[in-house]
Amino acid sequence: MKNYSQEESIKNIVNEPQHFYGLSNKYDRITSILGGSVAVSQPINSDIDLIEITRKGLPKSVIQTVSDILGISMEKMSQLIHVSHRTIQRKSDTDLLNVYSTEQILEIAEVISKGIEVLGSISTFSDWLHTELRHLDYKKPIDFLDTSFGTKLIKDTLGRIAYGVYS
Repeated sequence: MKNYSQEESIKNIVNEPQHFYGLSNKYDRITSILGGSVAVSQPINSDIDLIEITRKGLPKSVIQTVSDILGISMEKMSQLIHVSHRTIQRKSDTDLLNVYSTEQILEIAEVISKGIEVLGSISTFSDWLHTELRHLDYKKPIDFLDTSFGTKLIKDTLGRIAYGVYS
């Protein structure tokens, strides 16, 4: 596996949001959302790479990064990835998550990437996530990120917004 060189390193969106806005590649954006090249530890250039990462597992440290972007507590984040908060607390930052938690985090990262792209900024996307939407039966988009069907629904909703369909 190839490692990132210093000049091609992808930065953490939380620490360097301006760097994120300059990323046009979907996979680079996902890497940034997950905490950057250092956190992910292998390049993501295709869906095949996402499958390999899912099988290998992401480090626990990505949970905190994603929860910071979403503006939620670690307790809420643990509900989204179906792992008890206590289990997360016991893991070190470098411990790898299981396949199911890793897959859910990757799906959430795709939603975040699409949301920032459509809504223009991290803060606007975060505000939108916590707003009750008529299109979702007056529920908040954040509450749908715990299943693959839910993440697909939210990505579809963001697609509707991107094309000017009222959502």
